[in-house]
Amino acid sequence: MRTLILILLLVIPCSLAIIKKTIECARVQRNSTCFIEGVSFHSPTDEYLTAFPTSSHIIIESSEILHFSAQLFDALAETAFLTLKGSLIPTVTFRSDELHCLRIDNTGLREFAVTPHDNRNLNTLIINGNPLSAIPPTVRYLTGLSILDLSNNQLEHVKLGWFQTMDNLLVLDLSGNRIARIDIQPSLRLGRLKNFWINHNLLQSVPHFPNFAPSLRRVRLVENRWSCEWVAQVRQSIWSFAIQVYGAEYVCADKLDGGLCCYEGYGYNASDTQLEQAEEIYFDNRRQIEQFPRAERMTAIDRGQAEAQQHVLLTQSYNVLEQKYRRLVEEKEQLEKRFVNTVRELERTVKRLTAELTEAQDTIRAQNLKITL
Repeated sequence: MRTLILILLLVIPCSLAIIKKTIECARVQRNSTCFIEGVSFHSPTDEYLTAFPTSSHIIIESSEILHFSAQLFDALAETAFLTLKGSLIPTVTFRSDELHCLRIDNTGLREFAVTPHDNRNLNTLIINGNPLSAIPPTVRYLTGLSILDLSNNQLEHVKLGWFQTMDNLLVLDLSGNRIARIDIQPSLRLGRLKNFWINHNLLQSVPHFPNFAPSLRRVRLVENRWSCEWVAQVRQSIWSFAIQVYGAEYVCADKLDGGLCCYEGYGYNASDTQLEQAEEIYFDNRRQIEQFPRAERMTAIDRGQAEAQQHVLLTQSYNVLEQKYRRLVEEKEQLEKRFVNTVRELERTVKRLTAELTEAQDTIRAQNLKITL
């Protein structure tokens, strides 16, 4: 009986390995990027019996994977770059010693987890355009991250202490979320952080800014609910640390201070009730600006005419640059088409010359054979 059980234990894994199904690439680009489309898993068994193609870069799109589990990450053979986009993948549990870059784009992601083991191989993590509302504490196990982009999700609260283990973190992008509070301990130091994007959130202040990032060089702050007291305090620090502030605001519901809209009466350590009241005031003021009669709106513009003119000039410059960029992209595409056509023409010429050479060699051989005879 024991012998039979032992045989079964040996045979079952082998049989499972034999019947593993390798997912095929829907198409492969010239740089060997493998595109996988229309994948779905109906049970955990499907995950265990799945093998992905051997490719350094895999993009999975238009698929339905309710849980991209640790087992699916294990099934990625020699893959360094993985992109999940335009699919339904609400849950991801990351585990990989091979991946260098993971991107999750518009997949309906609501839950992201990291297996509790230090990982120094993943260099870039990008999660964009998802209903993700919280960062898991296990993100601290991604100790090798240099770029962490969590923009355009629905995050509400962030603890920067979770990123303290990331000794090489250079870029932290938290823009375009609903973050109302960032917790930062006085002793926290993100020693190599150079780029910090927190624009388009609901922040009133960032404690210990910019002391927690002694190497900070670039920051985006626009479109928040900044306290005027906080803005006045950090302005001098920004000059002292030689930090470049990208973006500026020109029309504000309350007060404009150094290119940032700020609001009087917002405290540093506001209670939940104060936060709710501040939120109501913020949106009331925004609505008042949006509902200005034309004459009043023109008066408001007159008060900030210089800023408005500068904004127009910047917009015009942006439009010119955008047109140049599009023109360059079109020229690049045309050059690529010409290059491809030239290569194809050369291939046809080589084939034709090879055929003519072969025919000539055959003729010479036939003539030599007649002479010999």
